[in-house]
Amino acid sequence: MKELITSGRILILIFIMLIWAHFLLVEGCARIPLNYLPGSINKISGRVSISNFKYIPAESGQVKPYQIRNTSFGSLNFDKNIDTFFRNAVFAHLRSARLTLDDKNKVLSGEIEDFLIDELSAGADWTLKVNYSVKNQQTGKHLYESTKVTRCNASKLANISSVVNEMVKLNVEELLKDAEFLKTIK
Repeated sequence: MKELITSGRILILIFIMLIWAHFLLVEGCARIPLNYLPGSINKISGRVSISNFKYIPAESGQVKPYQIRNTSFGSLNFDKNIDTFFRNAVFAHLRSARLTLDDKNKVLSGEIEDFLIDELSAGADWTLKVNYSVKNQQTGKHLYESTKVTRCNASKLANISSVVNEMVKLNVEELLKDAEFLKTIK
């Protein structure tokens, strides 16, 4: 009977140590800083306001708001929530493209449907999928809606912040190349 009690205590101790190790290794990691540097080569005229973006993987419980989905063990923790970082990056990028960002009627928002790093191959395959929407605030009518998907392959040793910046930049540039979007914000 004493052996049973002792082995039960050992199992509990092992379980507690595993939980502690999980939080130390996965949750206790330093967060990766995110700072977006806009640099649009496009100069565009038009007016729009920027609203919030939803980060669907976090809202559905797949990741925490400050994480990007990752196929490898562990997760990347950033110092900002992805939805807030993305919204601010879109704002900075459109401002650098010389758009006027104070239109009270036309409001750009969106949903970040996926932000994934697939590290199962030799490199790291990145995917960013964003559904952009422009809505007329007075009528409630959707004036524009489109999903932009950006993919790139980067070295697993690449600077994570730089790759995140590049993915966001490429995705927003796809929006700025969309003739329908440009027509909507004129």
